[in-house]
Amino acid sequence: MNERDGIYDITWDWPVFLSQLFGFAVIVAALVKWMVPPVQAMMRRAQDTIGRQLEESAHATDQLTAAEQAFAEAITRARTEVAHIHREALEDAEHIVADMRRAAATEIERVRKLGEDRIAQVQRRLQDELGHDLTTAVLDRVESIVRERLDSPRARSDSIDRFLDELAACGTGRGTA
Repeated sequence: MNERDGIYDITWDWPVFLSQLFGFAVIVAALVKWMVPPVQAMMRRAQDTIGRQLEESAHATDQLTAAEQAFAEAITRARTEVAHIHREALEDAEHIVADMRRAAATEIERVRKLGEDRIAQVQRRLQDELGHDLTTAVLDRVESIVRERLDSPRARSDSIDRFLDELAACGTGRGTA
């Protein structure tokens, strides 16, 4: 090796080259015979596994799409049902309010009638009491006036004369009839 030939002086040593080539061929043959079939089988299994996973992924995607669609339909049905229930609740509430108003009107009428009857009863009782009190007061006053008039001797004698005249008129009237 000198500098004019270049940095490296490459020479061909044919026996070494052929032995290395033979060794390489043996290694490649051994690899092809014993390593390639298991690697190919492993690669086929891996490809099958990946293919199954892709199919499962596609199936899962389809199921997910179907589930999302079912979920959307369920939400729509639920909203419809909620609206229906809300409508029914409002109608029921309106019926309840109407029934309560009718019941309240009936109760008001009953209480009013009862009150009117009670007022009429109290009014009759007061009229009876006042009539009795008035009658008693009038009789007391008449008695007082009659006593005052009959206490005088002249009123007594006039009263007796009138009584006797009435008796005589009654006795004469009976005898002629």
